[in-house]
Amino acid sequence: MASELRVVVVGDDDHGRTLDRALARTAGLLDDLEARWSRFLPHSDITRLNNSPGAWVDVDPFTVTLVVSMIEAWRATEGAFDPSVLPILVDAGYGASIDDPWRVTILPDGQLISLGDEAGPTMADIEVDRSGASVRLPAGLTLDPGGIGKGLAADLAVQRLLDLGVAGALVSIGGDMTMAGSPPPTSSDPGGWVISVEDPDTSNGELARLVVSGGGVATSSTRSRRWVQAGRERHHLVDPRLAAQSTTDLATVTVIARSGWIAEAHATAALLAGSGGAIDHLDRHGLTGLAVGLDGSLQSTADLAVTRELIDR
Repeated sequence: MASELRVVVVGDDDHGRTLDRALARTAGLLDDLEARWSRFLPHSDITRLNNSPGAWVDVDPFTVTLVVSMIEAWRATEGAFDPSVLPILVDAGYGASIDDPWRVTILPDGQLISLGDEAGPTMADIEVDRSGASVRLPAGLTLDPGGIGKGLAADLAVQRLLDLGVAGALVSIGGDMTMAGSPPPTSSDPGGWVISVEDPDTSNGELARLVVSGGGVATSSTRSRRWVQAGRERHHLVDPRLAAQSTTDLATVTVIARSGWIAEAHATAALLAGSGGAIDHLDRHGLTGLAVGLDGSLQSTADLAVTRELIDR
């Protein structure tokens, strides 16, 4: 997933190599999810779906879960989170994997013609047969799991670890994380998982520490996944309302939610809302989070009450 993976497990290993086995099986699950969900692999479920417009495609049950999560996230964010903007990303120069230029995205012929077409298909037009584990995408629509894929993969990995008998688990994929169960014991006993939020200005290091009982924490950013096309620096955040790269005045938004994929979807939606709408978006959806502006300004939901002045002290 072109991301750093971190797994933390908590448990009693008196009965042999329980934790090692749990970690190995979870790593296997994540490898399998990447193989099925990557848009850069020619035989993945996502690539097969994208290149079979209008046809039913048999996929793995986890891929059905992914597509259903994408649709629910699109609806929950009123379309601000839209995983069907893949042609815009490819047209802007993000067609190859950032860590392997030989892995490229292949789109159907003519896919770029429908960019910005208000009459074109939307996420609501996707058909899913859960019992038959098959999906049909309408012609003119393709999917990019992107951040929601990482969030959902972390959710599934944590559940796998708990099913294998660990007392607590945290899985972080590129900084988007899910945690559940008992956190590691600490002398200060904070009463939950201690999560560090990095300052987008890396010279300042840590921005804040959050104590989370469980669920997902995700950060959406305009600082990551950057490249240069035709002498212009670009980033991966697309505003579906404009069918173009976002011009948001925020650098990052971090969101706490009940799962990783929900946190990721709303972090993206809040980032697109800009400094004038990010916290309002989180408040309307009953979420906790904080937003950092390109100018270094900081906003947070009232339950965090984080201010730049407090951090600077």
